[in-house]
Amino acid sequence: QGAELLWRDQSDKRLAPLDALKIYALKTAPAFEAALYTGVRLASDAKQYTDMIKQFSRNIGVAFQILNDLHDWIGDHHNKLAAGGDILGGRPTLLLALALQSLPPEDQSRLLDVHSPDCSDSTEERIATARTLFEKAKVFEQAHRLVDKHQQRAEESVKHLAPESLKRLLIYLLDTVLERPSTATTNIVQMPSLIQLPIAVR
Repeated sequence: QGAELLWRDQSDKRLAPLDALKIYALKTAPAFEAALYTGVRLASDAKQYTDMIKQFSRNIGVAFQILNDLHDWIGDHHNKLAAGGDILGGRPTLLLALALQSLPPEDQSRLLDVHSPDCSDSTEERIATARTLFEKAKVFEQAHRLVDKHQQRAEESVKHLAPESLKRLLIYLLDTVLERPSTATTNIVQMPSLIQLPIAVR
């Protein structure tokens, strides 16, 4: 959260995809790690699982946060009141970073303009412009591929895990938290909020 606040205080709002992913790893993954480690530690000696929990949590946490970015553009009523809340709130997201990486300079400037709270455009205009530029940069498709990548890494981290019951639990958690439509499009059905799941696994 501190890294995000530092970015929001900077005058230069450009953001690289790697920096966005680092923020996600610092912001969301520790919640999963703390919850999973607590559960394992209550059940047994957790030392042998420390590295696995850290790797699993990092990947599920990053993937979860990317999905949260995508949900922001489908108006998930359990999580955000309206589509485009991250743009209106001036928050750093992977979608913004991916767009800034691939758009031409004039489009980058326009995107940064509508991302600023000082933008004089109406709310509807800001969201419409951002969506158009995001679609032009194909950020939604890229984001879905990154979710797949991090899910695969999380699955790999528990591939040889024992006992089998713990492995099944983590795979179930992974499938539940990262539930999403099969198509990489912004016009997709609403999905349930998963914001409480890191707490529930305790």
